[in-house]
Amino acid sequence: MDYQNRVGSKKGSGGLASAEDTDKHRKERLRQLLRSNINIESDPYVVRTRTGQYDCKLCLTTHVNESSYISHTQGKRHQLSLMRREAEVSKNESRTDGGNIGNGVGISSIPKRKYVKIGKPGYKVKKTRDADEHLGLSLEIAMKEFNRVKPMYTIMSKMETTTPLKGQCIVISGEPYENIGFDIPVELEGFNLGETWDYWDQDSKLYYVQLTYDRAS
Repeated sequence: MDYQNRVGSKKGSGGLASAEDTDKHRKERLRQLLRSNINIESDPYVVRTRTGQYDCKLCLTTHVNESSYISHTQGKRHQLSLMRREAEVSKNESRTDGGNIGNGVGISSIPKRKYVKIGKPGYKVKKTRDADEHLGLSLEIAMKEFNRVKPMYTIMSKMETTTPLKGQCIVISGEPYENIGFDIPVELEGFNLGETWDYWDQDSKLYYVQLTYDRAS
């Protein structure tokens, strides 16, 4: 700015600037500072109109000059719009990445564990009755070749299997053995889950499952 020959200025020193000149100078310095950090020519979200204004395609806003647009890009609204846009692009890329989830491994690319089944395990079944007259089953399954953490049991209803059932059944699973199932011998009113438990004896390789049930009323 030219501060010479201004009212109230001393010879050899800068003159007094008006408020308008000071504001203009401040805005120009701000524009130059922002532009040094932002390359507006490579910004994919700005469009210059025929009237010399600047449109932000990301926020759908219009700005009277370049300085106004650059200031807008540093604001909260534009930054939030950028974050949403980046999240949307990342989400679309993960969908088209051959089943991969982000940069991780997709479920479809995880190899299935294969093993050779060696037949059904040996077992013993006993019917039980507790002090409250609840009927039950006590199962003892011998799995000498089972080397994993613990076998599993699942209770299935007649809606979950193609095998004809009166009520429900319990299925025992433990690789490398085939799954085995046992019918609950009556139609059920409901299981007493507090009396259902299982235990895997690692030393004897015996799997115990005991459950109780109520007769249908």
